Amino acid sequence: MADTISGKVTEAVNAVGEAATKVGNKVAEKAEEAKDWVKQKAHQMQNRADEAKQKAENAAEEARTDAKAKDENCGCS
Repeated sequence: MADTISGKVTEAVNAVGEAATKVGNKVAEKAEEAKDWVKQKAHQMQNRADEAKQKAENAAEEARTDAKAKDENCGCS
């Protein structure tokens, strides 16, 4: 423990600096976690969009196939 005011101020500044460093590290850690979470959710949304697109393409292809089969079997010719 410092005996002089200068020594006490130095200790206080060092303590504040250490606390600020700890807080900064914690903030950086949480920011990294948030970034990873957002990246994960973005990938999930992209996967869902890809699945929806594939389902729509499959449904459209099935509808074209059904329409073609219906036209061929109508007996109109």
